[in-house]
Amino acid sequence: MKKFTKFLKDRSGATAVTFGLLLVPLLGMTGLAVDYSLASNERSKLQNAADSAALAGASIYIGTNSAQAEARARAYLKANLGEQAANAVTINFKADNQLVTVSLNGLSGTTFMRVLNKNSVPIGVTATALAPLKPTTATITIDKVTGYWFKRISIVGVKDGKETVVGTIAYTAKDHSGEGGRGTGTTVPGLDSPVTFQLGDYKTLYLKMEVKTDGCDIGYRNTSTGNTVTCKASSNSAYAGYNSTLRTDDPLTVNNLFVDDVRLPKGSTPPVLDLLSCDGADHKHAWEDGGSADNVIQPDFFYRIKSSCKAVDNENVRLTH
Repeated sequence: MKKFTKFLKDRSGATAVTFGLLLVPLLGMTGLAVDYSLASNERSKLQNAADSAALAGASIYIGTNSAQAEARARAYLKANLGEQAANAVTINFKADNQLVTVSLNGLSGTTFMRVLNKNSVPIGVTATALAPLKPTTATITIDKVTGYWFKRISIVGVKDGKETVVGTIAYTAKDHSGEGGRGTGTTVPGLDSPVTFQLGDYKTLYLKMEVKTDGCDIGYRNTSTGNTVTCKASSNSAYAGYNSTLRTDDPLTVNNLFVDDVRLPKGSTPPVLDLLSCDGADHKHAWEDGGSADNVIQPDFFYRIKSSCKAVDNENVRLTH
């Protein structure tokens, strides 16, 4: 009986049993730490590759060449990861609105966690790079112009405080009785005749409309007393300048322009790409020359404008996060 009681009190094998019971969770916790560290290293490697790929794609993206930008990004991925590793991850590429985004999703193999039947850990990264774009040309097609007043629309480039007019389109009134009393005239270039302007080297751009209320350009005066406008050269200083100038860089007159049927907000100063988009599509512009009451806006100079663009330079391409 004493021997049986002694056996029941004996604890000499408890440590081994307890250790055996705890071995699996201990290995799991150790494996979790080790395999998490390995996965973190793999993720860092993927993030660096995604960053490089996004920057590479953004360095050539000009708004209309997403296929070429994607090809360049994928080439950089293969160069950084190796072809086999690059093929083992899922690659998602997106280029839109000056942003190039590269997303990578893959698996990091485990070592210790295999005892818990966990053979891999999913990892994913995303990199987005900004590709600043610069319009290089503007193609304008005049659709319709009405009104009594002479109107000249210009694209103006600004650099180092110097302004350069890089392109103009103009309207001269001819008949004040036409178009339901709103007036008709002629345009340069003609209606439906696209003209392309090279924008040159500039820091920023703005659009302006210059208006002369007698229907003739500066240096000319309207000599007609009827509805027909007759413009004759004049040295009189009264005809040597415009009566008003409306500019998109002037918060007080920017709202005279509508872009794609949306009036620009008064008090705003729209960036260049709001005026000359880099998406390769035609965008509608409509100007009000200032002759309407503010609550009855009636634009009278309608044209379409399409721009081609280029990446500004590699120094301005940067990761957004």
